[in-house]
Amino acid sequence: MWRAARFMKIKITYPPPKNKGGRLAERIINWCILAAAIICPIVNLLTGGKPWSVVVLWSLWFGRSMSISRDMVEYNRISQAAKLLVYTCTLLILIDRCLASGWAGFVVPIVCFGALLAIGVLFFSNLQKQKQNMMPMVWLIIASLIAIGISFTGWLKMNWPMIVLGLTALTLLAANIIILQKDLLRELQKRFHTK
Repeated sequence: MWRAARFMKIKITYPPPKNKGGRLAERIINWCILAAAIICPIVNLLTGGKPWSVVVLWSLWFGRSMSISRDMVEYNRISQAAKLLVYTCTLLILIDRCLASGWAGFVVPIVCFGALLAIGVLFFSNLQKQKQNMMPMVWLIIASLIAIGISFTGWLKMNWPMIVLGLTALTLLAANIIILQKDLLRELQKRFHTK
């Protein structure tokens, strides 16, 4: 039995551990971010004005999460593109609410549309390999459909970028249902542990 185990090839799916120099650099960056997270709100409160420190704090978190704090489990192109989209849209909304308001209702749906389209192309360009990475795209489709539904109530502004985003989300949802069929249900069952 030990002979058979000796010839087995084990594929390591997790990223290799960082060297000590990389860990030291990560600690230094984390301390700098922590110092900025303490200093920026204090300076913002003392100087008054618009809450620019909120934008700075989210930008620091954004940069850290996308560069040195990588996901260990679902680290693939689709999940990273979805994460980038969520972080970017959050930053745009914060800039709109905290610094210069009025444009996010137009710009954010355009960014979401472009990212959703890119994620759809990534997914369908290598369908067999990307089937297991479909959940970030499904969550983005659901979030886009919720946004278009909310815009019908008047809480979000209904404009052409929002309509294009909704149509793109519906098209991707229909494509997933038509092309994947049972595979879609199987993946959903795996994710939600249903029988």
